[in-house]
Amino acid sequence: MKFIKSKLKLRPYQELILGKIHNKNSFVTLPTGTGKTIVAIALAGLKIDKGKILIVAPTKPLVIQHEKSFKNFFTPTKEISSLTGTTPPLKRRELWNNSKIIIATPQTVESDLIKRYFEPTDFSLIVIDEAHRATGEYAYVWLAKQFQKHSLILALSASPASDKERLEEIKKNLFVELFESISESDINIKSFIPQKQTNKIFVEIPEDYKQLQKFLTKLLQKHATILHSRNFLKNSEPSKLRKGILLKMQRTLFGQQDKDVETYFAISEITVLIKLMHLKETLETQSFKTFIKAIEKIESQTKTTKASKKIVEDWDFKRIKAITSNLQEREMEHPKFTKILEFTKSKKEKIIIFANLRSTVEILVKHINAESPSKAKAFVGQKDGMSQKKQIQTLEDFKDGKFNVLVATSVSEEGLHVENADIGIFFEPVPSALRTIQRRGRIGRVNIGQIYLLITKGTIDEKYYWSAYHKEKRMKLLLENT
Repeated sequence: MKFIKSKLKLRPYQELILGKIHNKNSFVTLPTGTGKTIVAIALAGLKIDKGKILIVAPTKPLVIQHEKSFKNFFTPTKEISSLTGTTPPLKRRELWNNSKIIIATPQTVESDLIKRYFEPTDFSLIVIDEAHRATGEYAYVWLAKQFQKHSLILALSASPASDKERLEEIKKNLFVELFESISESDINIKSFIPQKQTNKIFVEIPEDYKQLQKFLTKLLQKHATILHSRNFLKNSEPSKLRKGILLKMQRTLFGQQDKDVETYFAISEITVLIKLMHLKETLETQSFKTFIKAIEKIESQTKTTKASKKIVEDWDFKRIKAITSNLQEREMEHPKFTKILEFTKSKKEKIIIFANLRSTVEILVKHINAESPSKAKAFVGQKDGMSQKKQIQTLEDFKDGKFNVLVATSVSEEGLHVENADIGIFFEPVPSALRTIQRRGRIGRVNIGQIYLLITKGTIDEKYYWSAYHKEKRMKLLLENT
């Protein structure tokens, strides 16, 4: 296989990085859009004569994207293959044998290595993309152990970790000898990063929603007080409840070997709180139709879940249902939708909208297509019913201008090169610095990009915004001092 070196134009900072990482297991962190993949391609060019090259990426669309990138710089392209779980086993075995560069999801590599379709000794380099995932039981951790004795490891991420302990865990799991980080403020990289302007847009909770808020808070207070009185909670104030802490407590109680009646009762009450918190968050931050779907889901679980039955049989929940029916008849919708329609008045601008929930994505697409001149399409994960082929075609259609608004769940956040969107809209903030950085990285990769965060005042939206903001600040500090 031949590396077409003449096609590769490295920037000064990329050349500097390449000089440092060519003989050490390395973790390279660069801002999104500044050419991490090009560094991987250049290193693969140095190593291709010494053995095969493996690139692992967490999602199937990202695997296909990397395949296209590598085919631009290596020939013959028939020796470059992408593998996913949808590739038949016999075909995968053949491709492992006949390909020089293989791009695959980590789960596929893990499965095929266990079946001995190939040997790690065949590979001179393994590139681990979105390497911040290399914690706990994720497949990257096991793969690094299998390859580290035989292959050079290159780990890549724009957002490695926001605390030192997690970063150290990732570095240990990937056998990192050299950690190379260049931030957006670095003089060597600053001129290569398009400007991005982030704008916060605050919306008020409608008066009609406030009665629903009141009854949901009352329900939360009721069940939090029960748990507090039995010493399962330190505080019964609804505003002090944290979903993460409740989930952790629930797992701990489930894990107890000898569970008594009190334990089962506590598990049920914690489940009630988690469901109610989800309902309240959905009301305050999502589509009203999504809120209705969340209510209907709880009602459908009354025969199988005690927690759902407790909620549905409560008098305050019946009052919530009555108010909801009234608002539904009046076709109420969250004020965030008014803002979205303002942004989609023009067909000229390419927009990507990020939303956490698939149901919100679907409702946004319907509203934009029915009430604005823009044309919108959904982009969701394969678990939500969108095939790999459909995902790739949707991104191609967006690139070609067949529609101008891409409405996407978190599947679009990580690593995907979405063709230069001019505007990015976060339908809701996310509490994760990693996800915030990844979302922002999809916007303005060529031109100046505008980013808008829709935040409902006085709700968990504000808490999530500030959580991500402080985590990102900690991440920047950590990377500058590593």
